[in-house]
Parts: sequence; structure tokens; C-alpha cells
Amino acid sequence: MIRLDTQEIMNITMKQIAGIFKMEPLALRFVNDFQGEQYLLSNDKLHLGNQHYWAKVMECVFDNQVRPVLMCEVLYFLRNEYMESDIKLSFSYDFAEGAEGKASAVAEVSFNDNPELSPVEIAELIDFALSIQDKQWFEELTAKYNQLTA
Repeated sequence: MIRLDTQEIMNITMKQIAGIFKMEPLALRFVNDFQGEQYLLSNDKLHLGNQHYWAKVMECVFDNQVRPVLMCEVLYFLRNEYMESDIKLSFSYDFAEGAEGKASAVAEVSFNDNPELSPVEIAELIDFALSIQDKQWFEELTAKYNQLTA
């Protein structure tokens, strides 16, 4: 698992925006206008996760415009950077010290390194291991096959 902090998420978002929109962003800044999401606020803190895909979490500043950046877009940008991954993204806003709110973001990127194969798929790999004469792989696959079919 890879854990990304606020700055790493911001860097990836900037890179992806520049690549997708073919314009270099001047700045990326967190937003704190959550009027419709006041029910999410508890103890002067607001936490947003993957399920809040609709939330506007940042603004991207270009030369002639300011564009909102949604949670779902940040997830998309991270998935572009880390293909074939599961990403748990969270944004936290602390309003204890005023209306501006201190913002931070964290992403946990996980990869499924151990795919589940069916006995039929393992049998095909056993045949392949035999054809390339890879004894060690053949033994590993045979043990896995026997475990699944026992």
C-alpha cells in the first residue's frame, strides 16, 4: 500500500490537470464553501471520503479562469497515476481556528497483487509452466491447484 499526503495529492492533481486540459494551472487551492454539507460538520471538523464524490474540494486557477475540482476528479487523477489500484481518498477540514479551515488530504493506494485464479486458469498455467520447463513455478501452481480442488 502507498500512502499519499496532501502535497503529493496536490502534485498529482496539478500534473493530471495540465495534461488533460493542455493548460498549465497557476495554483490549486482548497475550498471551504460547504453550505449544503453542514450536516457533515462535527466538532468543527469536516471529513469527506470517496462516497462524497460530488463535493467540490479544490479550485484550479488558470490565467483567465478558476475551475472547480470535485472529489471524483481527484480520484480519477489518482487512478490515472496508479493504474489498476483501489484508492481510499479523504479530505479533512478543521474549522476550530476560524472560517478559513485548515485542509489536508490523504490517499491510500492499494494494489491487488494476489489475484484469485480459478482451478481451470491454474491448470492452464500448469500446462504453460510445463511447456517452458519451469519446475519451481510448476510446483507452486500444482500446490495451489491441489489446495483449491481438495
